[in-house]
Amino acid sequence: MRPELMVARPSRPVTGGVVELTFPLETMRGVAFVLERHEDGTWQYLYDMVSDGNSGAPQTVPALTEGFGHDDVGVGGPGPDRVRIPEDAEAGRYRICTANAGDEFCTGPIEIVPGDA
Repeated sequence: MRPELMVARPSRPVTGGVVELTFPLETMRGVAFVLERHEDGTWQYLYDMVSDGNSGAPQTVPALTEGFGHDDVGVGGPGPDRVRIPEDAEAGRYRICTANAGDEFCTGPIEIVPGDA
């Protein structure tokens, strides 16, 4: 998982909110991420995410959405790279992981809460 490579703030984001990802070791990565939910002792891949790391707007779609794509670019530096939490995400424990970095890694757990909380 290597959470020392990527930190999510806030650690309790709301549905529809933005999370800033920072990279303490200025780790190289792409702009693609995945959002996984902790269920029954395992991590379930639920959403594909693209950050604003390439000067675009953050996008989030259900996992494996047909036709969804992103630029295959490398990003360096400390960030922040911003990703959007889906409006329809259920409250619970999640993590954000890189999806197109050479060395995949994840944040520590975050707790998504309803947007009206």
